[in-house]
Formats: sequence, structure tokens, C-alpha cells
Amino acid sequence: MALSYEFYEPVSPVEFVLLQSLSDQKQRLLNQLVNALGSPAEMLTFANRMSREAFYRLDAEAVRNAGGISTARPVDVDDMRLLEEAIKGSTQLASTSQAVQAMAMARYAAIDEELVDSDTGVTAKVEYALGHQASFADTDLAAACQMAPRTASSKLSNSIDACTRTPGLLAAAVEGEIPFWKVSLVASELVNASPKTSHRVEQHLLDTKGFDAWGYLKVKSAARALVTQWEAEAAKKTRQKEAKEATGVWVRPSDIAGMAELCAVGPADQIARIYGAVDQLADRRSKNPPEGNETGESKPTLGQLRLGALHDLVTQSADISYHVVIQVPVVREEQAATAATKRATDDPDHEPEASPDDGSPPPGQSSSSPRGPDDFEFASETGETARAYKAGWARIAGIGFIRPEVLDALIEQFGCRLTRALVDADTGVTCETSTTAYEPTPRIREFVQQRDQTCRFPMCTRTAIRCDIDHVIEWPQGPTAGHNLAALCRHHHDAKTKNHWDYEMSDDGVCTWTSRTGRTYVTYPDSVHDDSSPGPSGLDRAGAATWAT
Repeated sequence: MALSYEFYEPVSPVEFVLLQSLSDQKQRLLNQLVNALGSPAEMLTFANRMSREAFYRLDAEAVRNAGGISTARPVDVDDMRLLEEAIKGSTQLASTSQAVQAMAMARYAAIDEELVDSDTGVTAKVEYALGHQASFADTDLAAACQMAPRTASSKLSNSIDACTRTPGLLAAAVEGEIPFWKVSLVASELVNASPKTSHRVEQHLLDTKGFDAWGYLKVKSAARALVTQWEAEAAKKTRQKEAKEATGVWVRPSDIAGMAELCAVGPADQIARIYGAVDQLADRRSKNPPEGNETGESKPTLGQLRLGALHDLVTQSADISYHVVIQVPVVREEQAATAATKRATDDPDHEPEASPDDGSPPPGQSSSSPRGPDDFEFASETGETARAYKAGWARIAGIGFIRPEVLDALIEQFGCRLTRALVDADTGVTCETSTTAYEPTPRIREFVQQRDQTCRFPMCTRTAIRCDIDHVIEWPQGPTAGHNLAALCRHHHDAKTKNHWDYEMSDDGVCTWTSRTGRTYVTYPDSVHDDSSPGPSGLDRAGAATWAT
């Protein structure tokens, strides 16, 4: 442990002078360091390095002191206090860093283009007062901070509100008097309030004794009550905005293989009626089970009965159609030739079997026995046989992978439409097609959606079927082909069209994005080899991307 200079007993004048000189020396060194660093970015880089050093020292001591009960190192109160101070200091540092981030974000958003010459259309970058928000500032921050677009947009707006509506609370967070989350929470409650009301609420909270010890619910309810008291209309607009943003129905893969989750948020009376109808039908099913059930299955749970009732309620008057994509691995001709050459080189006595050109199955494989993903194997560099795919993969967009028996049921009961997607056995990326027209054909559009799965902008998870199909190189200079088409959500499509962002795409679908500050970001197409893509585990793909300066 480091030495502690905290004393609980009076010290002699000599000791006091020595300690004072040591403290003054550290303070002078710190002031010199701050002056030498200069820019906020350099200061934060140094603070980050110091934080890492603090962690390494704590970690090294933990390793050195590790051992069984009989070999444990005794500690005293000073050791515990030093650890408490480290915990307290790291918490305060995190809060201060968030405040710094909020100010930096607010200033970044205030940088925008200003028309310099109306005749030539020449513009220049200028920084407006805090509160201004440039059109695509959120796209820059989403990529730089590895945030989802909606998260970046929300965080940017909240940072602007914190800096303009609650500057006093922000200053208190910087000084370590309150955590930053309180600033963010109060600012979100003041988003529709007037500057006068915002100042009154902020000052009231700062003057209230014990505000630093309040929890989340108390801070939120107090801020909302004050806004309602002094500006009821603003509080009403905030509630309406929150309700509108929260309302909806979502589906996502479950952590359990072959399962999915359905979530609905809405007005309490609507949810109550929906749940009441489901519960009533489930109760009816439990009392009157369907006849002829001789499968030997155990009695369904109440949850299963409610799900069946919900399914019947929703689908009984709807025309349901499913589109299932089957991933089929293929080997490119050049890859097959290379593999055959390698086998011949490794084994001179081996004669490779010829592969027919008429589309018939390879030798030793009949057309009636399809070669499924589970049968597809490849030889690794070590000579061992590795399995590249799993059996029965079938993907429903937005839900994940389903079992073969479920696929059979979909085909039999609902007339499910199947699409075969050929994927490169080496990269796992979907193969392509093209057209000479500007508008991509339905087959090309489907290919791009299948290859990309989501918007190709860094960290954007908007599903590709709800995205625009963008020509990377504008048509007709660029062809309407898979290697020149990418799925972009409308917001990021606008950012590219208005030259706020530029990007290039390789023949195999790798996109390289360049920001207006010259930073580059690389995103990759969806691949069945990617462990993070939707699979039997039910985990959804959050977007594959790498960052470079």
C-alpha cells in the first residue's frame, strides 16, 4: 500500500513543516504539468493514463497479497481507508469525466456550416452559442464513441440541455459535490421548460439540504413536481414526449435457443384489456383442453396457455406470411481449384474427382440427398477437419435461427416462402447479382438486405429491410450491383448524400467510412461465420465494425 499522510494526533512543528513542503512540492509539480499539457484532449489523455496506473497498482497489490486464509496479509484501518478513498476518487473521476463529455458534446454540436458567399455557395465552419445542434453531429459521435445512433442522439440532446439549462448543477458535478447522473436526470425533466423555470428548479435543488444524498426516484419526482408547480404545460409536454417514445411493440431473440421475446409498452388501459383477454382465453383453455391430445406431453403451463391465446387473438384475422432464408455454403471456383491443387500437391498419388458442369451433384452425392450445412466441412491449415456450419440453420429476420422441425411447421401450416441464400464458404458473406437499371431489382434488393442485415453505418442496428438501398458510387458512374449497393437508414443516407460522410465499399462488401474530421471507420457485411450474428444462442448481431484514427 502507498503511504498515508493523514494523522489523527497533533504533530510537532518540524513534522508539520516537512509535510507542508512535501504537499507544496506535489502541488507545484501538478500545476507545471497542467500548464505543459495545454489542451483538454491532452489533459484527458494523461488522466486516462493515470487512471490505468492506479488500476495496475491496485491489481499488482491484489496479486501479491493473494493466497489462502492461512497466508492472508493482515491489514489495518489505514489500508481500508486508502481503498475507500480509491473507490470514492474513481467515482468522482467518472462523474467529472461525464461532465467534461457533456460540455465537449454540446460544443461539438454547436459547430455548423455557415454560408460565406451566396453567389458561389462557399461555406465555412463556425461555432455557434451553446444550444445549437448541427444536423449530423449525432452521426459523428455515434461512430467515435461506439454508440447506437439513437443512444448518441439522446446523449447529445441531454448534454446540450445539461450545459444550457442546468449549468449550476453541472459545475457541482465537476467539483465532485453531486454525481453527474443527477444533472442529466434534472436536465431531462427541464427539456420543455422555459429558461426562467429551469433556473428556479436548479437553484431550488442546489439550495435544498440533503440533495446530494437523494436517490434516483426522489430527484426525478422532485424535479417533475417543481416544473409542474411553476410551468404545468412544460411538464405535460415532457410526459407526452416520454409516452410517445416508449410506446411500441418489439421483438428480439431470446437467450434460450429457438425462442424469441415479444415486448409491448403502451397506455395502461390498453395493456390491461389485452392482458385481460389473453388471461381469460388461457383460463378457458385450461378448463377445456383440446380433444385428441394423445401425444403424452405434460400439461401446459399457464404461461404457455397465455402465449397460445395471444397467438390466436393476433393471427386469427391476419394474413400471415413468413420469409425464411436458408444459408447454403458454396465454394467459389477459384477456391475449389486451389483446394484441389493443394490436395494433389500434398498427395501425388491422389486423383481428384471431376466435378460436372451440368449442375448435377458432385461425385458420390445424389440429388435426392441434399448436402446440408452440418455435412459441410473444410480442412484447416493444421490438417484437422473443422466444421464450419451447424445443422438446420434457417433465419427469420429480426428473430434469429429456428430449428428444422419449426421450419417444417411453418411451411405446412402457413405456406412459408423459402429463399436460398448462397454464402461464400470462406468468408460467410452472401454472393451477389447485378442489373443495368438504376433501381435494383427485387432479387438484388433482397441480396443486399440479406448480405448487410443492418444499416452499414458504424454502430447502426436499423434492420436492412427498413433501409434505403444506396449506390456507393452514384449511378450511372457506379453500377447497380451488389458491390456498389449498401443498406443505409434514412438518417445516415442523408448524411452521405449531403457529403457529411464519405464511404467506399470493396467487392466483398467491406465499407470504409470517412468523417469530416478525417477519421476512418470500417464495417463488415453480415457473415454466417460471425459468432455475434443471430444463431442458436439467440444473441442478436449488434453490428460488426472496427475503428481507426
